Amino acid sequence: MEIVTWDMGFKLLLLMFAGIILGGLGSAYGAMVGSLVIGVVAQMSTLWFPVDLQYAWALLVLILVLLVRPQGILGRAERVG
Repeated sequence: MEIVTWDMGFKLLLLMFAGIILGGLGSAYGAMVGSLVIGVVAQMSTLWFPVDLQYAWALLVLILVLLVRPQGILGRAERVG
């Protein structure tokens, strides 16, 4: 059971932002794939680590993927300028 607080949506908003960025900005399918990856990682991490760290593992996956592929999973590399 969870109590109602003024910042309840922040954790969900953080995961939504991570999913969209992971999938690639401007790609609807990328946002779906990125959100699925973030959600699976966040929930599967609770099998081995404390529940308090599930958001940290999801953001760690975001950081690792963006280091390898900065435009996201399904994003296109664009040259600006």
